[in-house]
Amino acid sequence: MKKTTIVKDETSGEPVIAREGDEVVYVILVAGVVSTLENPAMYFYQEGQLTDKSSTYWIGSMSVNENSIITKQTTGLKAGDFVLSVFAKVDGMVQNVITVPYIVKRRSEP
Repeated sequence: MKKTTIVKDETSGEPVIAREGDEVVYVILVAGVVSTLENPAMYFYQEGQLTDKSSTYWIGSMSVNENSIITKQTTGLKAGDFVLSVFAKVDGMVQNVITVPYIVKRRSEP
């Protein structure tokens, strides 16, 4: 696990790299589900801010397919450093499924 200065949380995965203007949906495999996976929710924080930006940069709704969570779609991404956290009810208990640094680069950056 790595610490991030954005929200001082530990991350549970490698950084996701995206580009300004990308429109993508992610599928997150949730390990250890015995019976149910439901009620996914996501939070998207920008460095230096404590306000959830998920409604600004993500559209649509989340869904569950067996042991996977399908995220909302990104929209209007701007360059910056963010943290993406996804929570869900797994076998009756709400848990943090994943928290990762989410880096948005300009199209011109390598």
